[in-house]
Amino acid sequence: MYPRLTLAILLLALPRIASAERVKVAVVPGIAVNLDAARVDALSQDLAEALRSELEIDAVGGLEVRRQLPPAGLPPDCVATPACVGDVARRLGAQQLLFVVMIDTGTGGAIQVDSTWVDPAAHKSASRPAIDIAAITDAKERFADAAQQLLPDAPVRPKPTGMGRFTAPVPRHFTLPTYVTAGATAVGIGVGLGFGLRARSRYKDCEALASTGAECSRSEKDSIRNTALIADVGWVIALGGTIATAVLWATSAEAPHVIVEPAPGGATVSAVGRFW
Repeated sequence: MYPRLTLAILLLALPRIASAERVKVAVVPGIAVNLDAARVDALSQDLAEALRSELEIDAVGGLEVRRQLPPAGLPPDCVATPACVGDVARRLGAQQLLFVVMIDTGTGGAIQVDSTWVDPAAHKSASRPAIDIAAITDAKERFADAAQQLLPDAPVRPKPTGMGRFTAPVPRHFTLPTYVTAGATAVGIGVGLGFGLRARSRYKDCEALASTGAECSRSEKDSIRNTALIADVGWVIALGGTIATAVLWATSAEAPHVIVEPAPGGATVSAVGRFW
């Protein structure tokens, strides 16, 4: 009982342990030129999400960060003041900080984002390359492209690979519908052959009777005609079954096609496509 209980506790604790091993980075809004707080928070949130999607870290930004900063805001020289940096790190519970300066350049809504990375515990800081955003809709994409430049020491989140596989080709083969149509062909041949021979035999009997000056009765002639008609129907069924069987057999083969499967550690939408 106790080993099972211990194992269950460990399994429940694994996600928390894995999360604790990740570095927490906070995107801290600094100076903003020609941008209101709401827009700055939205861009900071986009930046934090981009960092999480590209790197193996925990990142926070936007309104979640602003709510934990001093109500009066941060002094302009906070990034250069160890006491201010330490206070921000304690408030946000982050091991690393990314101070951002956002400027609306006034050219069609373009924005320039300058950032400074700070490690409060190691007393290290470094300026990062500026990010130019031509349109607000491109912000997430631009942030994702620059993620490794902003945090070069952070491990990169692995991209799903090897998600597709090719199925083996299937040669032409007989399927259940093929067996059904082939059976119909056999039945049609049997009906056509059997009733055809019977009609021919009875017709010859009438011819032999006519050579003696007698004649088959009207009912006998109608019976021969009906028998021949059934034979014709049988041959039509045999012909249709033969054509259907040939078509089904010719189209029963399957070319190799790719199947997109779930990648390790995540789920994806499965799809099937043919390559001709």
